[in-house]
Amino acid sequence: MLKKLKLAPKLALTIGSVLTVILMILVVITVMISRTTISAAVYGELNEISKLNSRQIQTIFSEAESVAKDIQYFLENSYKTAETDPSWTTIPTSPEARELCTSGIYDEVLTPISYDNEIYLRETARSAAAYNDNLAGVGIMFEPNRFQDGIRDYAFYVDEENADKDITPFGVYEDYSQEVYYKMAAESRVPVVTEPYTYNGTTMVSYASPVIHNDELLGVVMTDVKVENFDDVETTNENYPSMYATIYNDAGKIVYDSESKDDIGKMLEDFTPVASDLSKIQEGMARGEAFQIETTREDGRKVTRFFSPIQAAEQTWWSLTAIETEDINASVKKTVFWMVLLSVLALLVIILTSIFVLRKVLGPVQGVVEAARNIAEGDLDVHFEVDNEDEISILAKTFEEMAVNLDRIITDVKYMLGEMADGNFNVHTQAGESYKGTFEGVLDSMDRMNQRLSNDLAQISISADQVSAGSEQMSSGSQALSQGAVEQAGSIEELAATISGILGRVQHTASNAADAQERSRTSGDEVTVCREQMHSMVEAMDEIGRKSTEIGKIIKTIEDIAFQTNILALNAAVEAARAGTAGKGFAVVADEVRSLASRSAAASNSTSQLIQDAVSAVDKGTKIARETADSLMKVVESTQMISGAVDKIAEAAAEQSESLEQVNVGMNQISSVVQTNSATAEESAATSQELSSQAQTLRDLVGQFDLQESNGQALS
Repeated sequence: MLKKLKLAPKLALTIGSVLTVILMILVVITVMISRTTISAAVYGELNEISKLNSRQIQTIFSEAESVAKDIQYFLENSYKTAETDPSWTTIPTSPEARELCTSGIYDEVLTPISYDNEIYLRETARSAAAYNDNLAGVGIMFEPNRFQDGIRDYAFYVDEENADKDITPFGVYEDYSQEVYYKMAAESRVPVVTEPYTYNGTTMVSYASPVIHNDELLGVVMTDVKVENFDDVETTNENYPSMYATIYNDAGKIVYDSESKDDIGKMLEDFTPVASDLSKIQEGMARGEAFQIETTREDGRKVTRFFSPIQAAEQTWWSLTAIETEDINASVKKTVFWMVLLSVLALLVIILTSIFVLRKVLGPVQGVVEAARNIAEGDLDVHFEVDNEDEISILAKTFEEMAVNLDRIITDVKYMLGEMADGNFNVHTQAGESYKGTFEGVLDSMDRMNQRLSNDLAQISISADQVSAGSEQMSSGSQALSQGAVEQAGSIEELAATISGILGRVQHTASNAADAQERSRTSGDEVTVCREQMHSMVEAMDEIGRKSTEIGKIIKTIEDIAFQTNILALNAAVEAARAGTAGKGFAVVADEVRSLASRSAAASNSTSQLIQDAVSAVDKGTKIARETADSLMKVVESTQMISGAVDKIAEAAAEQSESLEQVNVGMNQISSVVQTNSATAEESAATSQELSSQAQTLRDLVGQFDLQESNGQALS
């Protein structure tokens, strides 16, 4: 259906459809963004209201806490002062001092420190009750005898009515110690806030803080807060008619409710019948941070609740700001309605305007379509009658000019290609002014084709002449090469035979060199053994020399003994002479001993001379042995040098044998190549003759074309 429509309604329908889709997408996206943005803004505003309410209640508890902390701080300092100076805890004895320290509440004489404490406590309570609108009253109660020894019961209470009057005692310990606020603070030993209760027709809660010194409970400071003071929180908003505010304590009990005072004292679960909603609220409260949640109330209303924590002493209370979910969605629904309405109206206006403008503007296009169809069928006779000067009219005129120019170009191309097909490459264009823009490339391509073919055919003709002449020269050279290759083959065969003979002789020489090398090694080994034996003989001769020297030392010792014996014999003879007849026998022995000593000395001298001669002979033999060893060493070195030279000769002979074997292999390969070259040269001669014949045929074919001059002229 869409394919058969005219351009104007088709464009209008297409544009309308696209715009419809785009507007729908934009509306959906805008609605989603608006819903998210509006919801975020509403949630943010209600969160801030809930936090503001929380801060207002927090301020009330902070004021109560401030009073309790100030009193505790003052009492702590006074107790430290009394511990430092015991005179502060002594009741004065002089009448003037006793009168000055008389209590204004119990008519008892106080110690100086107790008197100062009473004045501070009394005036602080009066000031807080009289000038702090958030506090209904302040009370101070002490444990028995803890305010001062001898005063068992000490307690007073100041509210806004008696702040400027005389203060009276607040009962006895048995009474005030049973009050809920006192028991809670005394038992927990931390600040506490009571549940709402009614006192003298006023609903209030009490902030009770224990007074502790040295880990001992001394008493309790309490401040009363009227629940009606919670009315200062924001409970209504003109943008959200269903908004209300509630204050819960840490147990989930309602302390304040802007909808109904009768709800005070009821529990959170009384207004949260859906167990899952209650569980989520309790989980949020357990985290101790602000949170929001949509719940269903007991009457079925969907309500979005915003919880913010309140620090009430050591407890966490909660400020609730709630609004019906319908109020939040009202703004979104209103925004969506107006956006959809405005989008539909804008879409209708755009579609109608598009149809009118397109019909007006696209009227002449039909003629252009018909002309394009004729051109596609090969009919270039196109003519338009237009009066306007808009883009469509300009398109029609341009289309007509294009058809005329295209007709001239096609006619000219047909003419030039026909001439070249007939072999006439000396042809020129007859419509050069029509080749404009991209068509200049067509003329340039034909010009380059004509020039290229003319040049190539001319070069082919020249090359054919050169090939013919070269083939004749190649034929003559190939024949000469063939004859030379045959002669080379013969020479190579003779050279190969000669090298084979040389190879045999060199191999025989290498074998003899190897034998000489082996014999040289054997001789070297034997000479080495002789050198080692000669070295052993030299060492033996040295040892004989050393032993001869030691024998000489022994002979020297014998000579010394003979000398000493001779002296002893002489002494014995002298002593025998002195003894006379009694010493004659001893004189004979002395003579024999002296004679023996003389012979020993003579034998020792002879033996010493013989040993000296033997030592000289050994030294001479040792010298000769060493000279012989040196000569053998030189022989060994010469033998080693000869062995090394023989080794090198053997290696050189082996290398020469291997080289000649390689030369022999190379000569065989050269002989084979030369024979192959001879056959190839004969084949090349035959091929050259055939090539010369083909070149002549090619020249005859190129001569059929009428070519341009070698420098060429353009076709245009």
